[in-house]
Amino acid sequence: MHLQGLDLNLLIALDALLTERNVTRAAERIHISQPGMSSALQKLRHHFSDQLLERIGRNMELTARGRALAEPVKSILSQVRELSEEASRFDPATARRVFRIAATTYGCELLAAPLIVALGRTAPLVSVEFEELAPDTAERILDGRVDFAITISARLLDKMDSHDEHFHSEKLFTDSFVVAVAKDNACPHDAVSFDELCAMGYVETRFGGTIAGISEQLWRQQPRQPHISCWLPNFHLTLDTIGKTDMATILPRLLVSLQGERYNVRALPVPFEMPILEERLYWHKRNDNDPGHRWIADMLRQITLG
Repeated sequence: MHLQGLDLNLLIALDALLTERNVTRAAERIHISQPGMSSALQKLRHHFSDQLLERIGRNMELTARGRALAEPVKSILSQVRELSEEASRFDPATARRVFRIAATTYGCELLAAPLIVALGRTAPLVSVEFEELAPDTAERILDGRVDFAITISARLLDKMDSHDEHFHSEKLFTDSFVVAVAKDNACPHDAVSFDELCAMGYVETRFGGTIAGISEQLWRQQPRQPHISCWLPNFHLTLDTIGKTDMATILPRLLVSLQGERYNVRALPVPFEMPILEERLYWHKRNDNDPGHRWIADMLRQITLG
């Protein structure tokens, strides 16, 4: 079918290109060859009289026309798929899909391996790509580069206010916080006081180098704060540092329980009130009618319940 000279089959390629911003990844996304995707890009550039993608430094970025097309094209394809009988079915045993999930190292630690094992049993052609939660994760959900984000709402809050009408979310699991110290740390075995914690060197985790964790935000509300010796970009580096020093940090209980032996770390109660950690699953509302999207979300729910 053609519309004003545009082969509508090219819309699928256009959506992949505008989403991935990379010819190779776009080709992989819709399972065609790289030369085939390059040919499609040339046809699209001719039709729209625009480059759509242009090289900026080492990266490919969307032109203004490309950015303007991204959301309408994705919405059109979503509506077309809803008209298809096949779109109402999803057979995990034969489906070939790639799902992308943004999460902290903590979320990946708890969910990645169990999900990959489950996919190997029930959906051998379905792949999952985990990436670090980043300041632009909300935008990546909007433009389709990420299918899900697993995070506390506070970490996306600055973006959620302006995009809330596009997202759905639900509670995935809850956790609590503990003080993490080395097993051979000189502090008392079963507890640490507020003053003792403030007197210790402290390690803070900032995701993507800029996203402050809950503990850092709550420390700012306390009458006294510890000296922060360093900021690290993920929980594993933080745990490794804690296990080799006399410093402390505050981390999710489940993570310390899973990795305590590996990193020579033990858990103590936090000497001031901390909120329950509620990790939520976020996705774009346009995916609500996608059976594959619903299926992978249900897999994540089953893993957290298990």
